[in-house]
Amino acid sequence: MKKLLLFLISFFALNAVLLAQKPSESLFSDKFATGIDVFNDVIMDAPEGIKFRAINPGVNIYGMHTFPVKESDFAFAIGLGLGMHNLFSDATLQDTSGVSFFQAIPDDLDYKKSKLSLTYLDVPAEIRFKTEGGFKVALGIKVGLLINAHTKYKGNDPADGSKTKIKVSQLPNLQTWRFGPSFQIGYKWINLTAFYSLSKIFEENAGPEIYPVSVGISLRPF
Repeated sequence: MKKLLLFLISFFALNAVLLAQKPSESLFSDKFATGIDVFNDVIMDAPEGIKFRAINPGVNIYGMHTFPVKESDFAFAIGLGLGMHNLFSDATLQDTSGVSFFQAIPDDLDYKKSKLSLTYLDVPAEIRFKTEGGFKVALGIKVGLLINAHTKYKGNDPADGSKTKIKVSQLPNLQTWRFGPSFQIGYKWINLTAFYSLSKIFEENAGPEIYPVSVGISLRPF
């Protein structure tokens, strides 16, 4: 997983350097470009009695190829990326009889963090609009394949109160695929970005019906 992430970052960085050396010939040119999103996940439909943090930071790293629509102000783009999400809560993820659920951490148990981390291999596609002044808007859809998932707990052990770190990687009942609409609006390289997941994190009737809404800042050259 770390090798894949390092490869993608290096590949996208090299492309960004090469593209920066080429002068732009039009509002949109037929080219490959890279971008990065830094966002916060708002968790929807949290189970009763379970609280997720207001700040759940995540990162998207991606590369997309732009296809201009003739000589108009519009273009189509499609690409590949990694979406990394960290969902912090006051609970631990448990599984009983084939059903996953969040179990609240006792109030008298001292802990530093408890989170669910998800990484997706994404295919984003967009319709883009841009003006000569640098204002731009993009409306698209993103489909992702879950390639890594784990939980991390750092705090006191409920059994004996000792300090402990627990990482669990074999998590059942997670949806393999995700999809949803995306939106970008901004000026030149800086944009506001949003993604609304239409798919739940867990499979139907096998876990909490939670899903994230991601809002953040995007740095991209289109």
